[in-house]
Amino acid sequence: MFPDIRTYGILRAIFSDAQEIDAVIARTGVCVADLPYEMFVDNDDASITIGRPHLRDASDEILYLDIIHELCHVKQHLQGRDLYDRSKAYVDRETEIEAYRVTVQEARRIGLNDDAILNYLCVSWITPEEHKRLALRLDVNGGTIPDR
Repeated sequence: MFPDIRTYGILRAIFSDAQEIDAVIARTGVCVADLPYEMFVDNDDASITIGRPHLRDASDEILYLDIIHELCHVKQHLQGRDLYDRSKAYVDRETEIEAYRVTVQEARRIGLNDDAILNYLCVSWITPEEHKRLALRLDVNGGTIPDR
């Protein structure tokens, strides 16, 4: 999907240097599966799974932001962090906040406005209140989000 991913400047915000980027890209498995999920990182081996419907239907822009988000989780996994800490809501997990911060930064760099970023942050597994909380923490739309 992204054959030149090693050259993406945003990876320097995630990984320490080109050597780490190369090592992660070389060892991170990517699987496309007939699952209703968008993308996720396996907490056991840091492989990335992409749901076939998401791969088929999402725009290149969204797929790009998703892979950046998931590469943040790969880095977190390599640091020994629990990606799925069930003691906190999804939008309150530090691993998610960190990954979304990098993703929002990149979304702005590629020209997405706050309305588009708010839409990107509106995932099916969070409530409208959680969506607002996430946007506030990420300073998207100045923290003012219309009711949906």
